[in-house]
Amino acid sequence: MYIWNIKGLVQALKKGSLSSKSQKQYKAIGISLFALALLADPILMMTESFNRLDIIDMISYLVINLVGIYIAYILNKRGDGKEFGFRYFSLYLPITLRFFVLFLIITIVGYLVLPIFYPSILLDETNWFDLFTSVGTEVYFNILMVKYIKKVNE
Repeated sequence: MYIWNIKGLVQALKKGSLSSKSQKQYKAIGISLFALALLADPILMMTESFNRLDIIDMISYLVINLVGIYIAYILNKRGDGKEFGFRYFSLYLPITLRFFVLFLIITIVGYLVLPIFYPSILLDETNWFDLFTSVGTEVYFNILMVKYIKKVNE
């Protein structure tokens, strides 16, 4: 399996050289991660205090991801138009890993530095930093997905 090596995965998807077993693994992992990502926001919202930034975050999450999936679908359709779901879910694992690494770095550095300059920041509820981090990383994720769906179809 190509866990971090997206370029290798793109080449394998282009050539159709993934084994049947690998295809099943990519589908299962990709669909599972997609379902977790889809359900995580609403579940977290039910367990935390809810403010207007949470509403903005949830709406932007849905819009960014729907637009990203739509653009990836259109690019795949303009290519050979085959196996969009399989390609999307196959790329989901390595892109999600990059997403988490970026998100963790931004969050850790942000929360180490932010209180120095803005000591009154509320860390127990969603704030502007959380919103910008969430929106920025979602945009990053979808840009990567669109980029690699396009490369598979070149």
